[in-house]
Amino acid sequence: MKFTLKRVCSLVMAAVLLICGISLISCGKKGTDYIVLDENFGAENYAIGFRRDDNALTLKIQEILDAMIADGAAGEIAVKWFGSDVMLRDVDFPREIKEIEGDTSLQYILDKGELILGLDETFPPMGFRDENGEIVGFDIDLAKEVCKRLGVELKLQPISWKAKEMELSTKKIDCIWNGMSVDEDRIEGFNLSKPYIANKQIIITSESSGIKTKADLAGKSVGAQEGSSALGAIEADAETFNSFAKLTEYESNDEAYLDLKAGRIDALVVDEVYGRYMLEQDN
Repeated sequence: MKFTLKRVCSLVMAAVLLICGISLISCGKKGTDYIVLDENFGAENYAIGFRRDDNALTLKIQEILDAMIADGAAGEIAVKWFGSDVMLRDVDFPREIKEIEGDTSLQYILDKGELILGLDETFPPMGFRDENGEIVGFDIDLAKEVCKRLGVELKLQPISWKAKEMELSTKKIDCIWNGMSVDEDRIEGFNLSKPYIANKQIIITSESSGIKTKADLAGKSVGAQEGSSALGAIEADAETFNSFAKLTEYESNDEAYLDLKAGRIDALVVDEVYGRYMLEQDN
């Protein structure tokens, strides 16, 4: 794995969050409370991304995941991480996936005996490093059970989130399974599984910031992860986006969260599953 200076800084910041026990008092401004606004930048769903036209692999992974939802295994994993069974049911593929004659994508995985999962390793609770440096999370547990049933090893490959398309197309990874939101570009560019969990792009700010609505972001400094759905959702809301004093893009959500707590940005737009998890850890 190639470590850039930005990547090293991202991992150092993730370690700082763990060392500090994710504590606002010790790592952020003393006495500062953080809130989630009632307004958000839109609801969405998560899906697993595969190479376009890797239909045999996509269909097989989906078959196993459907079985796990039906037999309760997926629900048990959801309860472990979220406290309840949040798995989506009775949903369709974002784009129809059919069997293709001569498609060897599944056999390719079976022959090499492993599925390489690409992820942002700083995205709790979907996939992140714990206090022992091990990659854990909701998506990781799902993938482990899928690979067990498929009869292959699971290999976890941390990637830069903005480079995920290149990592997949060059076969450095076999899938993107890390809280990846469904949007029109990804529907066309990837094979996507059926959506398996719901999400939305929330706005986190300090209680004392005076920000109560999206309109209050006018003239403020806002942060989001580069290459993320949060960034896309912000840019899609042109009126709100153009009212910002500044939009800062970060390699990881951890970097953005630390800057929010340090007062370097006024608000953070981020996936709800990540944001609420981090706020819960702070409390």
